[in-house]
Amino acid sequence: MNIRRYIRVATLCIGISLFAGCAHNITIAPDAASLTPAKKPDQISATVGLVVTNAMRTQEIVTPGGGGDKVAYKPYRDLEFPVYLALSQTFKDVVKLDEAPTEAAARAKGLTYVITPEITTTSSSPSIVTWPPTDFRVTLTCTVADPSGKVIAKPQVTGSGHAEFNEFKHNFGLSADRATIEAVRKLPDAIGQALGTSTAQSGIGAQQATH
Repeated sequence: MNIRRYIRVATLCIGISLFAGCAHNITIAPDAASLTPAKKPDQISATVGLVVTNAMRTQEIVTPGGGGDKVAYKPYRDLEFPVYLALSQTFKDVVKLDEAPTEAAARAKGLTYVITPEITTTSSSPSIVTWPPTDFRVTLTCTVADPSGKVIAKPQVTGSGHAEFNEFKHNFGLSADRATIEAVRKLPDAIGQALGTSTAQSGIGAQQATH
């Protein structure tokens, strides 16, 4: 009898350990409408290449949620389009690239700059019973290089998002969405300043996060 009880207790403990601290999948990409500027901003007269490799797209990141759990997401896959949209508001033309081009390839495509993003994230929640993160932070660094690969600038922006549990509904990544919106809206001005070119104040970089 004692052996059976021990087996039951051991089995229960194993089950709890399997479910405790699990990673829940979320996305950190907001709706495109939340990133669309009210007015078309001034653009830098240049064609740029945005480099996001397949390896970057499949990279999964795991950060803390609430209740001892974690959240898992793919930042480059989720932010590729928001970054592309921000660059489209900044430059006359943007070309998506699956790999860093050679100098010859960059010049053949008429690229003035080649831009490679680097994304870092953090998340947290004080809750001990719910897993979605109530706070999320996105830091986006864009390495801007000329066709030869020489780095011209590395503008960096950061966005922070907060969401209470009663706001989550079906979007458990709401705080991440808000952080992404704030970071991406800052990007055009950050790039313009880094390159010594002003972007329109009425565009995507000038909007206030309302979502």
